[in-house]
Amino acid sequence: MSGPVFGSERLFALTICAYRKPGMDEEAYHQKLNIDSTKQHNTSETKKMMGQMFAELPESNVADYDCFIHVVFKDVQDFINVKNDPHYKQVVMPDHGNFADQKRTKMATGWFERHIAEGQAVAAEGGTKANGVKGH
Repeated sequence: MSGPVFGSERLFALTICAYRKPGMDEEAYHQKLNIDSTKQHNTSETKKMMGQMFAELPESNVADYDCFIHVVFKDVQDFINVKNDPHYKQVVMPDHGNFADQKRTKMATGWFERHIAEGQAVAAEGGTKANGVKGH
């Protein structure tokens, strides 16, 4: 079974929906995660913005995670290789206890897809673009 492609390559994605460690304030958490990776900090301030954008939705529809981390790998084996790296095992993984609520944090995996590029709809493998044209 083939999955979605990005260009000519299928990419594996990991999304971490993270909570900060109980008792840690938002600023300290943000500073701790101030490293070179893609993440979305979901602060008290940005959670309130959801009401401005989607006033018709119940407040319970707003995700209460503190951070969303998106990591894209060439394939699942690349992710496994990272987890098996000695630095990851000895430094990165043990450090999570200093800032993360590991019991509440959730993860999701899937295939990375691009639906819009340069302002245009991009067809998925075998799919149809927004303008009705069949994809590749």
